[in-house]
Amino acid sequence: MTTFFRTMLRTFADTVLDFIYPPTCLACSSHLPNGRERLCRSCWDSIPRVTPTLPLYLESREKVVASGIMSDLISLFVFEKGGAFQHLVHALKYQGFEKIGRELGKQLGERVIELGLQADLLLPVPLHRRKLRERGYNQADAIARGMQMVMKCDLTTDLLRRARFTVSQTTLTLEERKKNMENAFEVVPSRTLMVKGASVIIVDDVLTTGATLISCATALREAGVERVIAASVALAE
Repeated sequence: MTTFFRTMLRTFADTVLDFIYPPTCLACSSHLPNGRERLCRSCWDSIPRVTPTLPLYLESREKVVASGIMSDLISLFVFEKGGAFQHLVHALKYQGFEKIGRELGKQLGERVIELGLQADLLLPVPLHRRKLRERGYNQADAIARGMQMVMKCDLTTDLLRRARFTVSQTTLTLEERKKNMENAFEVVPSRTLMVKGASVIIVDDVLTTGATLISCATALREAGVERVIAASVALAE
């Protein structure tokens, strides 16, 4: 089957599904005229944006830069409990809406380009194989692939791995999060030569304390990575 006919078939299938199951906003359940959208315009506009002077951004950036192993932080949105972005990221992580990650990744990649930052590699925060098996995909991987579409740089998913299983960070305190992430990641030994002297962007969905990204960056720097930049779609208190 040619690409043209595959595209036509996919378009027809989407049209039929939209007729049977009219698409609705993930946050407010209002009708969406475009089935490719996931939030209505009102809910999109309600999500606070990250600016260079936003106190939460300055505080979050200080956390990762003060660690001495990361040089910068890039982010787009503010995660608010009960807000529209929480519905969006919940659909991405737990409801199979992998495409949301790629679309958010494109926006994050465009921000990297706007800032004039460059890197040799995009590296999504890896899931433990147990969680990957349960979820079926890694949401950070989807975001990184969206970034790659606009940045045109290399992406690798077999460089960094979870050294041990960690419990969810959601209900942990700041100190518990740090302890939970200590020595949680390692560079695959056979890939060490690949990263010596490299510049890497670590990609995640939401940054709260920065413990996960700092743990990833620590493993990378110990393996010889020259520069590590943190990139998250959103920041949370």
